[in-house]
Amino acid sequence: MANSLTYATLILCLVMFVRLFTYQRGDARFRRDVSVMAALIMACCGATAIYIIAGDLRIPHQAWPLVLLLAVLAAALMRCGGNMSKVLRHPIDWDGTERRNRP
Repeated sequence: MANSLTYATLILCLVMFVRLFTYQRGDARFRRDVSVMAALIMACCGATAIYIIAGDLRIPHQAWPLVLLLAVLAAALMRCGGNMSKVLRHPIDWDGTERRNRP
C-alpha cells in the first residue's frame, strides 16, 4: 500500500502535466528554452505518474521536502496559467536600489 506522499506526488505530477499540456500560448512570445523546459517537466511528471500507477515508485517519508518543492512548483504553474516563462521570470521593475540606499 502506497503512503500519502506517493499519492500527493501522483496528484501533483498529474496536475502539472495537464496544466502544461493544455497551455495555450495566445499572444505570448515563443521562447525555445522555455518550451524545452516545459517539455522536460511534462516528461518527468508523466514518467513519475506512470511509475507510481504501475507500482514501481513509492515515495519514502524522508522525501517530504521534495514533495513540498513539487507542490510549490505546481502552485506556481497554476497561478501563472501554465506559462513557464512567468514562473521563471524575475521581477523586472525591482533592482534593489531602495535596499542599498538605506542608512
